[in-house]
Amino acid sequence: MAEPTGSGELVVHYYSPTWKYDDAVRAVALTGEGGARTGVERDEFGMTYTFSFSDTPPQGHLGFTVRTDAVFPDDLRYVQAAGGRAEVWVIDADPHVYSAPRTIAARDVTTRQDTPYVAVEDLAELLDLTYEYGTNGYEFDGAGAGTLEILTIHRGRDHYEIAVDRDRIGSNVTGNMLRAYTDLVFDDVDGHRSGDTYRLSFGALERLFQVRTLSLGTEHLLLIPVDVAHDVLRSAAPSAVGFDEDRLAELDSFIEGQVEDGSPAVALIVARSGKVIKEDAYGYALRYSTHDSGGETLPAELLPEDRWEPATTDTLFDLASNTKMYATNYALQRLVSQGRLDLDSPVASLPGWEAFRDESTEYTGDWTVGGEGGIEQAHTGKDTITIRDLLHHRGGLIPDPQYQNLLVAGELWYQTTDAGDRSGIIDAICRTPLMYAPRTRFAYSDVDFMILGLIVEQVTGRRLDEYLAEEFYEPLGLTGTCYRPLDSGVDPHDVAATELNGNTRDGNVSFGTHPDGSEVRIRDHTLRGEVHDEKAFYAMAGVAGHAGLFSTTSDMAVLTQLMLNDGIHAGRQYFTGDVIDEFTTPFAPDPADADTSTIGLGWRVHSRSAAAYYYFNWGPSRSTVGHQGWTGTLTVIDPLHDMTITILTNMRHSPVIDPPNGFAGAEYAVSDLVPITARVYRALSTTTTRTPTLAGLEAALEDHIAAGEVAGPIAHQLQDAVSRAKDHLTAGRTRPAVAALQQVLQHLEDPKNPDTLTDTAREDLHRRTEEILAAIG
Repeated sequence: MAEPTGSGELVVHYYSPTWKYDDAVRAVALTGEGGARTGVERDEFGMTYTFSFSDTPPQGHLGFTVRTDAVFPDDLRYVQAAGGRAEVWVIDADPHVYSAPRTIAARDVTTRQDTPYVAVEDLAELLDLTYEYGTNGYEFDGAGAGTLEILTIHRGRDHYEIAVDRDRIGSNVTGNMLRAYTDLVFDDVDGHRSGDTYRLSFGALERLFQVRTLSLGTEHLLLIPVDVAHDVLRSAAPSAVGFDEDRLAELDSFIEGQVEDGSPAVALIVARSGKVIKEDAYGYALRYSTHDSGGETLPAELLPEDRWEPATTDTLFDLASNTKMYATNYALQRLVSQGRLDLDSPVASLPGWEAFRDESTEYTGDWTVGGEGGIEQAHTGKDTITIRDLLHHRGGLIPDPQYQNLLVAGELWYQTTDAGDRSGIIDAICRTPLMYAPRTRFAYSDVDFMILGLIVEQVTGRRLDEYLAEEFYEPLGLTGTCYRPLDSGVDPHDVAATELNGNTRDGNVSFGTHPDGSEVRIRDHTLRGEVHDEKAFYAMAGVAGHAGLFSTTSDMAVLTQLMLNDGIHAGRQYFTGDVIDEFTTPFAPDPADADTSTIGLGWRVHSRSAAAYYYFNWGPSRSTVGHQGWTGTLTVIDPLHDMTITILTNMRHSPVIDPPNGFAGAEYAVSDLVPITARVYRALSTTTTRTPTLAGLEAALEDHIAAGEVAGPIAHQLQDAVSRAKDHLTAGRTRPAVAALQQVLQHLEDPKNPDTLTDTAREDLHRRTEEILAAIG
């Protein structure tokens, strides 16, 4: 990841309503070099700080902190330079970083009850959006098709539909969303029809398009975020990063109600703008258990309630297929960033995989042509399959060969307890038939990632779990992320249990009998601290590229944030932003179909114009990436909202009610996961961000005077006090500025004859003055 270095420059424009600008900004490069401040000057936005660096890559990351920030003084934020230079705009008490402000013309802004609104039509060029009016093509919020006038707005990959006469909105609505949880699809929008236009409040503008507005007196600025890496995750109040805490409480009520009805455990963490705003656990890590009697394992039973073990935010959960991302994909992204791996290399060209060729194929068990496994014809071309094909799940491999099950795998059967000897599983994989011709269709396959995890081991010379611990989990400071937790010293009581009776599906599954009459090994005890996935446990001894990783909510917040952070955490870059972009770009064999794709390189991605990926409906933007796991886990990484959500459940810790894979825990709404993410997104605030400013107070005073609501001597007294406060703050004199503002309050509280001061003007000016005083502190 090393680049040639040279001189660099970072320019930070900082706005603070308190005018606390002295020595406010400090700078440091990701390389560790401190920025030398070469300039400080006032501009129309606030204060501009310029820093120079003598030894930084042209595309390197330059960081800064705003020491006087009222909320985030310790937040180190990195931005990527272009040609050695970066220029950004930041606002006090706002963790985002912006590009140059754009001005919303004052003539385009109207006000209702002190809330500014702007017409969608006037935003087209400012936000690079398109819009069209028409009627609803489907049942919209209970209204029949063709009965409502709809304004459809397109911006980037996302689209929004507004019923202009009802002020109701649906975002990125798909067929999936209209078939389930319809109460979570539509919501109010703060807007109103105005003649032939539709106006959105500044708050709605911020919520929908994830931008920022800033009103400086009569000037209204629109700021668009740029990518930023927050050096470390920190906790913050939900309201500090744009959440409505009352609506978040509704999420708690929903999950708690599900738990009271008997749902699986749920652990949840939400981070936005590098700030953890919610981390909670609900329900029980253990409710059922087997027990031994005379050397025999008796079937699991529901334990007495006083023996149920609550889940906590420190409970480890089996991530299932999220292992593919936060183990194997992360390893691959690092190796590609380091130039150690070519994704277009054929698997057969790699050391140890010379037998991954058609000549090795063995048709056996269910995996014969026309057999129970579904192979319709023999396919060739195994030696042409590349690493990239496997990441796209287009290698043609069998999704689940069930190597551990003699009844299914036949001569491909393989089990081991030695994670250090990979020869047996590599041999079984090399002999496994193709289900489809390579690159002819998408087939989500665990075997793809079994191979990829093994390739990581061969490239690095280390076992997958050891490589990840040394290269990621330990330097990241993660304490609950590991393979084989019981072998790592984790107490079983700290792990959420999964299947009740091993892998027997409550006695409905057997792996067969060996020729000597002995039963093929299959677990029948309640699983806790052992990977649930059969291939991972039996065929790879718990360490596999497709399953086997355990983690906690706090660790997952760090891991998911890497994808929004250009791979950066605590001053170290684990993989590059370019590689992240490559791995998350939607793929389709025909580039014209890319907008309907839901797969990147391993990552599941939200399509631009199709209903899938199912788990990214009901809230996430169309730029979202992540993954879902069979044990009941979900990760959502949303660049537009600068947000990550991790949901961990143990929904397989419940009786089987529809063999073999119908678990009672899956019947609960929380186990479908999307009702949780939907409620997180619905909790995002639509309130217009108000930054108290003296310019705003001054402009409001002039408006009240022009309207005749303030008149007589008090008008001049207020103008003089506000002007003095502004002059003092401009000069950095806080105490006299506060005294002048307190004088404003005194005038408002005690008008004299023949003063004119309406109640409306008094309340407005009093509120604005109090807000400024509170901001000054």
